[in-house]
Amino acid sequence: MAWEIAEINVGDEVSITVTVLKLLDDGRASVSIPSYGFPYSIPVPKKAKPGDELQLTGEVTRIDEDDRKVTLKAGGLVTVDVDAISDWTPVPRKKTTLRDAPD
Repeated sequence: MAWEIAEINVGDEVSITVTVLKLLDDGRASVSIPSYGFPYSIPVPKKAKPGDELQLTGEVTRIDEDDRKVTLKAGGLVTVDVDAISDWTPVPRKKTTLRDAPD
């Protein structure tokens, strides 16, 4: 699903779908992340096997509207194309009024 990058804000929670490449000895797995060209590993469920797709969820820390990229904190920082986002949950924000503003 394609998201409008203008709707996503820093602090929102997003998920991306990753594919398990191989299981590592320490309970982690090497995974492939769409549009992310670097090696990455995550803790995996015990029944995971190579080829499985998992959801990696993290908090948005940076948005680059020009390049249509979003950086999320999911263990480490991962920068992906906005098209790689499979789920998005906006964080509720409190609207401030002039009465709420500090003096």
